Amino acid sequence: MSISTGFEFVADNVLPVIRSLVAKKLLESGYSQLRIARVLGITQPAVNRYVNRDINELMSKVEALGIDKDWLMKVVNNVVNLVISNKEYDALEYLTNAITMELGSLRFCEAHRKVVPSLPINCNVCSILLTGITDSVLRNLEKALSILELHPEIRVLMPRVLMNIVEAKPGASDERDVAGVPGRIDAHDGKVIIGSKPMYGGSKHLGRLIVRCMSVNPRYRSVVSIKYDETVEQALRELGMRYTKVGPHEEPSEDEVINSVANSLGANPTLDAIIDLGGYALEPVTYIFGFDSVDAVLKVVKIASTITSSTRNSPP
Repeated sequence: MSISTGFEFVADNVLPVIRSLVAKKLLESGYSQLRIARVLGITQPAVNRYVNRDINELMSKVEALGIDKDWLMKVVNNVVNLVISNKEYDALEYLTNAITMELGSLRFCEAHRKVVPSLPINCNVCSILLTGITDSVLRNLEKALSILELHPEIRVLMPRVLMNIVEAKPGASDERDVAGVPGRIDAHDGKVIIGSKPMYGGSKHLGRLIVRCMSVNPRYRSVVSIKYDETVEQALRELGMRYTKVGPHEEPSEDEVINSVANSLGANPTLDAIIDLGGYALEPVTYIFGFDSVDAVLKVVKIASTITSSTRNSPP
């Protein structure tokens, strides 16, 4: 029997890897080691050790422990994107939420037990962290919306029915466990218009869709609905995002759309996006998935920026 806590495991085995990868990416982005030290709250010699660690060695450790590499790299990339956007506090809050949800969802248990074999086989003590998960989901969603508000170029992605985004609690069982935006999201006159503050049950359709998709890929807890046209598909290709198409539907219904999307994700859980081609009286829509709402929104911003840049650079 051991009383080694999940916090110790994260501090000793997860955060050092994340810090090393974040430091390397910030260095590649032009940050000095002194600036990286300030961002990470460590000394410059420590940064030097981090950036000189072999990336293959880091990833081998992750693989040996059985930590989800996709999750880890998404967290690293999102933290770096927030730091580069001068949102260091947001990066801190996002990293804290991401680690807390991973611990509380008991996804570190097997890796922790590899390091500390004397842990009880039925240990689930970290699940107590999910007690406050309701507020964490809402805060994460508010953070994602604040990122959208800084990017009015998302107007190029606006469907006729407007945009929305949801994030579900880990293990969500129905749309009541999913937070969304009542009134949806719009953009015009250089501004992003958020319909209202996010709340649980804020989007019935996206709530039902993400819960159904979580049954085939529990990693994706967030989805954004944007428009579909050739410019969106071209941007997905340019960005190397994985996507597929479903439909068109002869007699479309909400259940048919949700099942088609979920079945496609079940066939390929690594998809970033699924395009629903719609049908009679049903607008085509692109669903962008993320590990959480910040992850999903950063993908949406990249798509919008790619389309805007292509339009700006196209000949008159």
